[in-house]
Order: sequence, then C-alpha cells, then structure tokens
Amino acid sequence: MPDGARLIIAASQQDLIAAVKSGLERKPYIESIVSVPRPMDAENKLNRNSTNIIIWDMDEFPPNHTWTKSIQSRNTVYIIYTSLSSGKYSLLPQSGNDVFLQKPAVFTPITTTRFVSTVTDQVSTMVTRQKPPNMRDLVKMVGTNDRQKIIAIGSSTGGTNALEDLLKRMPPDIPPMVVVQHMPSGFTKLFADRLNALYPQEIREAQSGDFLMRGRMLIAPADRHMRIVQQQGKLAVECYVGTRIHGVMPAADILFESVAKIMGKNSVGVVLTGMGNDGAKGLMHMKMAGAKTIGQDEATCVVYGMPKAAMELGAVEREYPLDRIPEAILRLSRG
Repeated sequence: MPDGARLIIAASQQDLIAAVKSGLERKPYIESIVSVPRPMDAENKLNRNSTNIIIWDMDEFPPNHTWTKSIQSRNTVYIIYTSLSSGKYSLLPQSGNDVFLQKPAVFTPITTTRFVSTVTDQVSTMVTRQKPPNMRDLVKMVGTNDRQKIIAIGSSTGGTNALEDLLKRMPPDIPPMVVVQHMPSGFTKLFADRLNALYPQEIREAQSGDFLMRGRMLIAPADRHMRIVQQQGKLAVECYVGTRIHGVMPAADILFESVAKIMGKNSVGVVLTGMGNDGAKGLMHMKMAGAKTIGQDEATCVVYGMPKAAMELGAVEREYPLDRIPEAILRLSRG
C-alpha cells in the first residue's frame, strides 16, 4: 500500500481544488493536502521525507522547467500538470516524473468522478514508485547503455490474437517489450490480465513509471499515449493523454519515435496486423536510427493495413508470416 504522499495544489480554481481534496483526503497514503496561490510557493511546503506531488494548473501558470528541475534535484517531487487543452502536453519536459491530465470544462458529479479517479491512479502510482525495487527486478531492468535490445510492437485489428500467438511461441524470459494495441477504453487491462494468466511472461497494462525489464510486456492503456523515458538510469514508460494521431490514442507512432530517439540500434520494431497506417512513420524513424524492423506478411494478417503502409514507406526490412515472427524477434534481439 502506498504511503507518505504530500499533495500540493497550485491553482485558484475552486472546483479543481475541491474535487482533488474530496477525492483524495481520505486515502490512507495521503499525508497532507494543501493549496498554494502559485507553483513557486510549493517549495516551502515540500518535505524531504515524503513523496511530494504538485498538481499544476497550466491554464493559470505555464511550466517553469528551470524551477522544476531545481526542486526535483533536491527533493522527491512529481508533477501532475492539468489543463482544459490536451495540446498543452507538448510543453512538458520528457520526464517520467511529470504527467499531463486533461481537466473537464465543467466539474459536474460525473466529470468530477472521472477526473478524480484518474488523479488518484496517478498519485498512487507515483507513491508506489518510490518503493525501491528488489534485487531480482534490478537485475532484469534495462538501461540505455545496456546491450539488451528492447522490442516495440504496434498492432490493431486482429492484433489481440496475433499477440497471443507470439507469446505462446516465446520463452518466459522474453526481451523487454512495449506494445501499442488499438482497443476500446477499459479493455486493455482486461486483455493484459488475461494474457498474464495464460502465459508465463509478466504481461500488464502499463502505468507511468513502470520499468522495462526482461520477461515483461507492457501494453499501452486505451486512451493514453505511451512513450519510453529515462528514469534513474533505467528505461521506463510514460502514459499520458494527448492529441489523437491517425484518429487513435495510443498511437504506435508515438511509441516508435520515442524508442528511436532513446534506444536507436538497440531496439527491434514490429508492425502486426491492423487497419490504417499508424506505426509506419514511427517505424521509419526506428529504421533510420539503426533499429531492426519487421512487418507481418499479408497472408497471415487479418487486415493488411498497418504492415502494408510501413512496407510501402520503406520502413520494413523484412516481412514474416506470424508464426515466424517470434523466432525473428528473439534472433534480432540477441544480434
């Protein structure tokens, strides 16, 4: 159970302050909740012995990266940025310690419940992340300087069965895997839990701060983009609300581009069956950065849309039938 969170709300909007306080003040892991008239006043409220979480209203105060970097170097500080506009997430630093949540235009009972639920999930995750990983997990974690390659997969229509087929043909100690599978909201956790119960690998719906490690597959949550970030010298994921790409969120392009930027040649990109062209440009970024790239062939696809778009763009180095992709992934991850 998480414990020891000090929540600081930097906002003047009373509906926002009241919603957060009412939803979180009785949580057992909340040490205190205070509000400040501006973000810089939060510095006097920080506690070195607590997990400090600032809820920062971007509609009132633009991000101040110099100040936040300074306080985060001296204290355990996470920041939940919020705004009416989802486009403002592009202003944020590329850090696993900062996330963006879109706030409702009007705080009705329904929108308040949804917003508070999302804030609660993020706060719980941030506090839990402060618990030191055990030695077994530390050994399996991946750093940017490790030789271990990571696997990034994008899929859509027919992808749930394709991912299941991959897992049943792979050993428990799989390379670190991050997956974007287009699914309706609420279904990715059910899907991940089902796979986790069926197969020996650890499969989970990703949350911001989850580390990449051998034996683990992280599936992007529906209605959240997912990208990899560097955290404490290791690789983790960040899940956030943003602008839909190709009409979808999560988008494989977002994931692939982050993998290309951070891991380059130490990665393998895979595009499986799916409708549309999500993933093609991102896979091209990976290929140009030195990654190995794979596409599922037309004969074994339910819909040959995403792999076709990637192939036509020149992003796919080699196409394989589905039953040969697991062997190719394992071979390329060792190369």
